[in-house]
Parts: sequence; structure tokens; C-alpha cells
Amino acid sequence: MSKAPFILLVNPWITDFAAYDLWAKPLGLLLLGALLREGGCGIAFIDCLDRCDPFTNASADVLPGTARRHGTGKYTRMRIPKPAVFSDFPRYYYRYGIHPESLRRQLAVIPRPDLIWVTSSMTYWHNGVREAIGILRDIFPDTSVWLGGIYAQLCSAHAREHSGADRVITCVQGELPDRLEAATGFRLSNKARWTDFTSAPPPALECITRPIAYAPILTSRGCRFRCPYCASGILFGGWERRDSEAVYGEIVGRNEVLGIEDFAFYDDALLFDADTSLKPALERIVREGRRLRFHTPNAVHIRALTPEWCELLHAVGFETIRLGLETVDADRHRRWGGKVATGMFASAVRNLHAAGFTPDRIGVYLLCGVPGQTPAEVAHTIRVVKDAGARPRLCEYSPVPGTPMWIEARRISRFDLENEPLTHNNSFFACRRPDFTYGDLLELKKMVKK
Repeated sequence: MSKAPFILLVNPWITDFAAYDLWAKPLGLLLLGALLREGGCGIAFIDCLDRCDPFTNASADVLPGTARRHGTGKYTRMRIPKPAVFSDFPRYYYRYGIHPESLRRQLAVIPRPDLIWVTSSMTYWHNGVREAIGILRDIFPDTSVWLGGIYAQLCSAHAREHSGADRVITCVQGELPDRLEAATGFRLSNKARWTDFTSAPPPALECITRPIAYAPILTSRGCRFRCPYCASGILFGGWERRDSEAVYGEIVGRNEVLGIEDFAFYDDALLFDADTSLKPALERIVREGRRLRFHTPNAVHIRALTPEWCELLHAVGFETIRLGLETVDADRHRRWGGKVATGMFASAVRNLHAAGFTPDRIGVYLLCGVPGQTPAEVAHTIRVVKDAGARPRLCEYSPVPGTPMWIEARRISRFDLENEPLTHNNSFFACRRPDFTYGDLLELKKMVKK
């Protein structure tokens, strides 16, 4: 057997018009780090989105970030030239995260890695991925770079051509040990664990060298719903849920060992089928009187918010509640799979209010600009949410490759969605049209802010 390899894990920059750290950690990459370390590999982690990097925060050419409540905040950023496709778009463009020189300095003090694994998120952030890989190849020209993550999965052909990675990984997680062994000759001691999410070790947060203000938590993987605008079913087609002991143990362990009090759930369907998993874990935390705070940036399913669940969420310390409503148009909901039926939203908000949640803590995600939608429909939904006693939060539609709605988005957009992932940017609104203009979008955003 070959010696244990040393693998560098890298979370690249965001390049966009706007970005905000809403409890954003590269959870998938940190989970792989935990599995690699458990299997006998050496690992290191560099986060290009580190908001606390001393070199970056002392650099005169960097616009400062800010810390907000419960670990969230604005990233540091540097203004960069807009890509040509955005030449006429009236907004500045930025690289969010650490100074490029800081990345070079961090790479200079670590041993030469045997492999470099880079993750990716939004398809339209691929310029940040390419820039990070360019520096990695400059510092370690003889080390193979593997790219995984959402962009790699959804736009694999584009990533192979433009990212600069030696390999673009689109296989399931369970196949990675064999690929690692083929590349390095090293056989992981925990190969079976890579196929079982329910028994996987907690993500390797210990690799983060800065003080950790919050912990990401994933209690389930996958989603039973197949909304036509969402890539969840493409990225993971199954459904797995961890048991209550594992969920409880991870939360309490993070609190007692790392002192973390804020936890952000990354589940696509947090409360779905959770009566024997998440629920007992939360009930135990309540019984023990632990003072923790929980957040749901990915939103919870409205149909799950019964009085009993709402009372438990309030008692255990859910500070930030986000609901996935999308629209109040009943016909559209039926065409999208019936995730929310008429009357469910009003009932859910009443249950949250009765449990003690104030309107400022209840955010409701609304889709804006999907093919076939009108500004009037969005405006009506905004009013319904406000009248119910909650805060509307617009989610500008982003065309996602491979989803059912992708076909219609390509048909109506005048931009090259197929070959340029930058056009998927929700701020850019590539699916604007005469009956739903960019100006309409701005007016709806003003309506939300009133």
C-alpha cells in the first residue's frame, strides 16, 4: 500500500454582483474532509471566503466586510472587471473573499499536496473557481486538481473546458475511494462509510483555523418533492435521514467542544418525515435546558408546520424561520407538484404566531420571474404574505440546467443559457421579457422593502 496521501481542500471565491454570508460553509467539502481523515489521509483546508483573514482585512485595496447577528455577515470584496456578457448591465462586479495574495501566502506554507480537491457552488460563480484553480496550478504545477460540487455536476462539459481542473468529478460519493486509490495507490480504511450518509462522521469543522461562529447541520439528504425549478433531485436523487442520536450528538458535540451556539440546517426537507429523527433530538435538547439558536436558510416545508411542530421549534430556540411558499397561485402550485395547497400558508403562519414567533422572525421565500409568471402575481403574493404577518423575501429566478423549467427558460431567454453559465445569475435576470422586465423586478424589490 502506498503512503497516506496529503490532500488539500479548497473553497473558491464567489464572483458576482452581490453575495452575503448567510450561514454559508462548504458542507460537502468538509464532509469529504472528515471521511478522508477518518480513512487515513492527511488533509488541509483553505477557505477563499474567509471573512476573518487578517491579511485581507489589512489590505487597502479590499472593501471591508461586516459581521452581523448569529455569525452571518458581508464578505470582504474587491471590484473586478465585468465579464463581457454583463457589459451593459448597470451594476458593479466583485470578487468576494480573501485577497488573491493571501491565497498565495497560505499555499506557500503548506507541504506540497498529493491531490487538490476544489468544490464549486452556483454555476454562475465559475470565474471564481477558475481563478482559484489557476493560482493552485501556478503554486503546485505537478499536483492534480479535481473539481466537484454543484457547478461541476450541472455544467460538467463547461467545467471540463474552462475550469482548468485536471478532473471534473460527477460520480456519486461512494465511487470516490476507488478513484482516490487509482490515483494515489492508497486504500482508505473506511471505504464502506463513503456510501452511508446516515453513519458518516460530522463535517471536519476543526479544519477551519478561525473561530467558528456557527455550525452547518445536515440531518437528511435529498427531497421527496420534484419542483420544476429546483436541482435537488438532480444532485441527489434518493432520500436519506440520520437518526436522532446522530443529530443530537453532532449538535451537542459542536456546542460542548467548539462552543458553538448557532446552528444552520442545510436540509432541503428538514421537517419532512422527521418525527423519529430530528424531533426526538430537539425534544431532548429542550429537556436538558440547552440555550442554543437554530436557523433555516434553506426554508422548511409549509405543510409540516403543525401546532405541535411550531411549539417545539420555538421552545428549542429556532431564531430564524424561513418558509418556502414561492407563490399563492393555486394552479401554479398544482403544476409544480402540490407542495403547498390552498390554506396551508395562512394556517402555518397562525401556528407560528401562536407558538410565539414574531413576524420579523418569519421570512417567506417567493419566486420572482419564473417563465410564465407575471409581476401582478408576484405583487399579489407579497401582499398576502405581509397581511398574514410575515416578511416576504424575493428569490429572483435562476435558470438551472437539467430541471424541467430549464427548457422553457432557454426558449424565452435571449441570452446563451446553454453555453454561458454566467447568464444563470439571478441578479442578471436572463429570463426578462416584455411582460416581465428588469424594471418590473426592481419595482417588486422596492415593494418588499417598504
